[in-house]
Amino acid sequence: MGRNENIIIFDTTLRDGELMPGVKFNIEEKIEIARLLEAIGIDVIEVSYPGNSAKDFDEIVAVSQTIERSTICGLASSNPNEILQVAEGIKSAPRGRIHTYTPVRLKDRSRQERERVSSEIAESVLVARNYCPDVEWSAFDATRSEPDFLCRAVEVAIASGATTINIPDSMGLATPTEFSGLIQMLFNRVPNIDRAVVSVHCHDDLSMAVDNSIAALTSGVRQIECAINGLGARKGNADLEKIVTQIGANKTYRTAIEPALISKVSKLVDRIAKTKL
Repeated sequence: MGRNENIIIFDTTLRDGELMPGVKFNIEEKIEIARLLEAIGIDVIEVSYPGNSAKDFDEIVAVSQTIERSTICGLASSNPNEILQVAEGIKSAPRGRIHTYTPVRLKDRSRQERERVSSEIAESVLVARNYCPDVEWSAFDATRSEPDFLCRAVEVAIASGATTINIPDSMGLATPTEFSGLIQMLFNRVPNIDRAVVSVHCHDDLSMAVDNSIAALTSGVRQIECAINGLGARKGNADLEKIVTQIGANKTYRTAIEPALISKVSKLVDRIAKTKL
């Protein structure tokens, strides 16, 4: 059997990697790392959170002016001003993506709160689509949310124009069985889910980020978010090299990554990160 199912590799080393204590990259370092990420075949490079600081904005502008093939992505909350900052930051990119997120773990489960958050999701995605045709929406804290509302939130995001739906294990607390079951539930219950690519972003608090990401593939996921050397918030993200290796060992799936080149960018990131610790 050929490798017919392409898995999109979304790298968040430059954005989420900076959430690891002591790790910060300057513009020159981000450009150098981004060039190597493009060289190894990374599909999407998440550069920064442009609405967070002038530094983050300048970085995504600089990388957008440098990278030619990989999609350049920036993160924003549902705040329209933050979404605009991403849109401005990726203007020079031949391929750009706006990645917006909304917390879906509701403390108040009233009908009014559900409607408020659903409207917030719809409006943020619609705003992003006005600037960019490639819009990713993340259901922040999805694994601890109420299943009925999570299904509704995903449905609303897709109906509003999201082309990628990301389901993160934001706190890194799920097991592979739990996480793949959650993904399968969404595929079974969300009527328009076939209109978007479903992605996962797993944290490594229980050392299961890679296992959870790979397990989700069997439920229909076609994008995995990961980082060089597993850099990321708290105990990190799914390690890119381990993800690519495991996908490469499976005859069902394939990626555009050149595995032999990963060690080069891994060493570069390790050297830069260590100098900041």
